[in-house]
Order: sequence, then C-alpha cells, then structure tokens
Amino acid sequence: MPKRTSSLERARNQEVTLEILPINAFQSFRCFNHDYPALGARYCVHVEYEIHLIRKGTGHYKIGDRLGKFKAGQVSIVGSRVPHDWVSDLRKNQVIKDRDVVIQFSREWLEKVRKLVPEISDFEQLLNDAQRAIIFNGTSAEAAENILDTITNKSGIEQVTRLLDILLIMSRAPESEREYVLDDPFVTDSAPKARLAAEKGVSYIFANIDKKISLSEAAKLSYMSESTFSRTFKLASGLNFSEMIRKLKIEHGCKLLTSTELSVAAIAKDCGYTNLSNFNRQFLKEMGVTPREFRTMKAKSRSDLLETIFGHKNALLQQARV
Repeated sequence: MPKRTSSLERARNQEVTLEILPINAFQSFRCFNHDYPALGARYCVHVEYEIHLIRKGTGHYKIGDRLGKFKAGQVSIVGSRVPHDWVSDLRKNQVIKDRDVVIQFSREWLEKVRKLVPEISDFEQLLNDAQRAIIFNGTSAEAAENILDTITNKSGIEQVTRLLDILLIMSRAPESEREYVLDDPFVTDSAPKARLAAEKGVSYIFANIDKKISLSEAAKLSYMSESTFSRTFKLASGLNFSEMIRKLKIEHGCKLLTSTELSVAAIAKDCGYTNLSNFNRQFLKEMGVTPREFRTMKAKSRSDLLETIFGHKNALLQQARV
C-alpha cells in the first residue's frame, strides 16, 4: 500500500490564503459537500462564519496557530476571519469523496433575519464564542451531525430551518460539550490591510449592482490609488475588477429572469446595462445561452447551469496569498 503523506506536516507548513465569497443571488448562505483534496480545501480566511462536519477520514486541522487531530464525525464552528483548514491523511493519489459538509454564512445575514423574526436572539453569544473556534462533543455533536449529514439534500426554507436548528443546538451546548481551540478570541492583526480594502471594493459592487460601477469610486472607498486597488483586487479575487462586475451583473440578471416577468430590456436596465445588445452579448458570453433561452429552459437544466457557473465548484473568486 502506498505510504501515507503526513497530514501534520502539510497542515503545519501552510500559508494562509484569502477567500472572498461572493453573494449568491439565489441563496442566503452557502451549503455544500466537498471532496478532499479540492480547490476550496486550504488554509484560508474569510469574513463568513463556517460550520463544518468531517464525514470521512482522519487528519490534522490548523485553526489560527493551533494544530490538532480530527476524525469522522467532528463538528465545529469557526468565527469570522479565523484562519482554518482540515488536512486529511491520504494515500498517494487518494481522493476522499464528499469528505466535508460546509455551511458559510454572514453575521449580517443573521442580523437581518433577527430584525424580521425577533425570537431569533439566541445566537449572539455563540458567534462571539466562535472567534475562539469550537469543536463540539457528546450529544450536541451527535444532534448537529445528524442534521448536517443530510442538509445538502434539502433546499429552500427546509435548508434554512435546518441551519437555525444547528445554530440552536450549538448555542445551547453545555461547556462540557465544547472544546475551544484558541485560548482567546481571534483578532486579525494590522498586516492584512489589503484584504480588508479589497472586501470594501467587493461590497461596493454588491451595493451598486444595478448602477454604473466606478473603479475610481471603489478605489476611493478602499483608500487606495486606482492602480494599487486594481492590483490588490486581482490578488484578492483572482479576477480583475471589470470581470467581477460582469459576473455579478449577469448573476443578478439570472435571478430576475427566473423570479419575475420583466422584459429582457427591463432586466438589462436593472442590471445597469444601458444597451440591450451589450447585455445580451455579455449574458451569452457568461452563460453560454441568451437571456431568452435561459428563461425558457426547464427548471432542472437552469439549476444545473447556475450551479456550474456560480456554484461553489466553480467559485467566482480564487485563493490569494494574504
């Protein structure tokens, strides 16, 4: 049998990378299985909170500056901007299919939900505690694992309610069933200023998706010159600024094509295109079909296409060295 590589050494020697997760117009949060090794499985940092289930295998995790062992069944939550990765023990050329279940959500999304549903008020302390990263044990871990193991098979409101169930289980877990990975809440140092600046630029795109988006304005919000911002954005996203704008505008167009009866011309305008021909051309370039063809596709074919173009397996933003 081929010799196993050292998961401990691979975990220890990783350098942290930046991951900016684009807002998906069709989901409130990201929820998926992934294989290992996989593009998204790396020592990375992002602003979203992450709930994680190891379904298969053993290995070592690296969270913050701490190293530890994991095995199948490990359930954890990691806070915003806390670096993390789980490195599996592997034989040569081995791939562990569907090793993980991953949920990534923003605190802002949960705050918006709480404003509409005031009863959702149990999670504030959990999110604060997650800055130390928590591994759950005992009945809390078992209960969360049972939901996580099938949550990717759900959709719509069923998936949302299951996430809330998981958060409730975690928030009520007794201290005896919590293992805090870090001694103190993780706080980013002042070094990754470029990362935070790039995040501001991305937020600007999201907030102005239906308007004319200006590189100079994004640079100004990030307190950078245009040339410095362009370089930083490319490093942090793997895409240049204009490519990112196009992708997110087309994604917004897809949402309107499937959820409204607006004309293609009206949708083009809502996506910030003043020229219908240009919208049609950019849509075809991104999606491989015209807007009208996309609208008339069968639901399953349309869903598969959206997953291919915008899903986690073909992420808009790639890793970048912090």
